[in-house]
Amino acid sequence: MRASLRSVRTINPATVLALRIATRRISILSAVAVAVVATTGCGSGILGGTQPQTIATPIASAKGPQLGYLWIASDKSLRPILGVPGASQIGQSVVPAGVYVAAATSATASTAVLQDIDGAFDVMTLPSGSPASLGITLPAGAVIRLSPAATSALVYSPGASSASVITGLLSKPQVHAIATPGAIAESAVSDAGAVSFAYTQGSSFAIGVAALDGRSSPVANVKSIGGLSFLPGRDDLLFADATANSLSLVRATTTAPSTFVIQTAQLLKTPAALGVSGSGRWALIANSGRQSLVRVDLTTLTSSSVSCTCKPTLAATLADDGAFRITDSSTGPNWLVDAASATPRTLFIPALAVQPKTSLVASAIVP
Repeated sequence: MRASLRSVRTINPATVLALRIATRRISILSAVAVAVVATTGCGSGILGGTQPQTIATPIASAKGPQLGYLWIASDKSLRPILGVPGASQIGQSVVPAGVYVAAATSATASTAVLQDIDGAFDVMTLPSGSPASLGITLPAGAVIRLSPAATSALVYSPGASSASVITGLLSKPQVHAIATPGAIAESAVSDAGAVSFAYTQGSSFAIGVAALDGRSSPVANVKSIGGLSFLPGRDDLLFADATANSLSLVRATTTAPSTFVIQTAQLLKTPAALGVSGSGRWALIANSGRQSLVRVDLTTLTSSSVSCTCKPTLAATLADDGAFRITDSSTGPNWLVDAASATPRTLFIPALAVQPKTSLVASAIVP
């Protein structure tokens, strides 16, 4: 069935997904209404006291300005963040709600890797490409990681000591199996397919790197993990120690690794996540010990603090260079940071109103 779905190129992608539901669930809803949502504005840096305005939810377009995508766990939908920093809103899901159970997206490459309800993985060009099978199946709820430019991906079950690396993701995907010395607690994958993994070792965590040719080497030991990320197009790894409140950069991880600490002027406070911009210039670290973030210029190795009225939990790279989404709310507003500004600023993305459970499939079905 998957092969036939991929071979039909003239059918709307949403219809392809609708057919998949029909084969798996036997029947499908015959009609739905287009969802109407309420927003609280278009994303200024201040949450005002004005009443929400009810408008039709916009649809993603490859031609309009778009910051990235948001996976909504509550209804298992994948929604675009339309607009620009300071003037953004969440659009209609690009997949029918409930078809997939997990997703990871690349804002810079407009690509998603999704796990469906049967545990199989698809790759999809956003916003409207046809999903193509990657030939991998894992129990539902797998961890999915994309490399900075989405040329490689990593998938594994939580707590597993093995994983699948997919290289050539945007052209001709190939799957490689890797094994790790212990259960994977955190991970990252480079554009070339190298994998960094953190696993428990006594009372601390060991961080290692595995190359596609099977070579594996230790990189560091940390008391607790504050985030991992490879730099775009490079073999360099950035990681944070949440206990030591330190940030380190490892050069040439798979050939001749060398590690040095980036001075952050004691701005780190129990880091929880980090991300690197598409250009490789900006790094953003989310503090969990206070309502703040740390911006690092990886060119000059200088740091500055960014305050936020929110509690940052991630640093997901967005399409605008230096922009990061820092919260992951399914029901309330989300927040982003424009780290490329001379003075970094936090801005909000208005929330979707709670809607009756509907599907976006019927609009794509021809009676």
